[in-house]
Amino acid sequence: PRVSPVACSAWVVLAAALSSTALGRSAAAGADFMRTIFVEYEDGDSDGHYTLGLAIGQAMGDVIREIWAADTELHAMEAWTTTQEGRRIFANLVDASNKSFPLYTREVEGMAVGAKVSIRRFLVNNLREEIAQWVAREQSLKRHGHCTDAYIFDTGKHIAAWGHNDDWTVNWRKAAYFVIATALNEDGSVKFKFGTWTYPGYLLGMQLNWNSYGVVWTVNSLFPRSYWDTGVGTAWVARHMVGATDVESLIQHAADARVSTAMNYNIGSVQSKSMWNLEASSAHRAARWAELRPSNVLELRAFLSDQSDREWPVWRNHTAGDDCFTEVTGIFDLHQRTLSVWTSPSHASPPEMELSLDFPGVPPAAASPPAKDSLLFM
Repeated sequence: PRVSPVACSAWVVLAAALSSTALGRSAAAGADFMRTIFVEYEDGDSDGHYTLGLAIGQAMGDVIREIWAADTELHAMEAWTTTQEGRRIFANLVDASNKSFPLYTREVEGMAVGAKVSIRRFLVNNLREEIAQWVAREQSLKRHGHCTDAYIFDTGKHIAAWGHNDDWTVNWRKAAYFVIATALNEDGSVKFKFGTWTYPGYLLGMQLNWNSYGVVWTVNSLFPRSYWDTGVGTAWVARHMVGATDVESLIQHAADARVSTAMNYNIGSVQSKSMWNLEASSAHRAARWAELRPSNVLELRAFLSDQSDREWPVWRNHTAGDDCFTEVTGIFDLHQRTLSVWTSPSHASPPEMELSLDFPGVPPAAASPPAKDSLLFM
């Protein structure tokens, strides 16, 4: 298979060092860096996907090993998978995910080898969404909502943007990273490109995402009352979404009937400036939205930074009984064609990093058809 020199070593750079032609505008002066990996791989080839994972594992292995060593959530899930029920369900999930998407399991294998961490730990990590439900049920724990998405849209003022606070119970603010990937055809020509911000050791496509077909999306956790003890892991489904050529195909990938549990996807089209959301609303955050009702990007940043509701703050910092951290805030501006990101409240400082939603050398995709938009958040 064709193996790019970039993929073998994987470039890891600091946001402050990025040129405007690489990702967009430079990071704010003095801002904390966000690791970014640039990588190429042959799409659709087993060794190509393994090489992609290997490059990421090699680049981020030290960070992954360090953060997982103290990750009590991961350790509890690993322990549960050694129980009789846990072994059976874990085996079912791994088998279904691998049978449906073997190329993405090859990426997990590559990450494990590159990071010098067991493949089993990587698989448990990528099945957190699924395993967490079973562990919570066994321990009679109530799972609370995580992420927040909020939209602003005004055709007259040329505003089409949405913001995403990505929350989890582990503080990964300094351990997460961007991957800017180029998928190649067998002859070495560019097939498509994509960017993603991801938690340590996860398959790509799970948090903040965009591709050269002009599709952008974010992912929120859902906690359905009914879920299966077998089926495809949501991380594998999210990885499959990366290659979606338009909004319709993205929705088709997301709605995979083989999936074990549910996720929420917030979707936008750079070309048509349309946005879609299907989400269950948190009463606390909906009330705060009604009070603030942002109408521009600055006001949207203020909403995503809001901590006035101590029980359910929009921007979360593991305080007052809240077990989550807001790992990152990302704002997709479809008119400016940018993604701006922060690991601290976004109202207080310029973005730590601003990335272009366009990819140099890749022609713009055709516009996606318009669809109904909504304003709901979790």
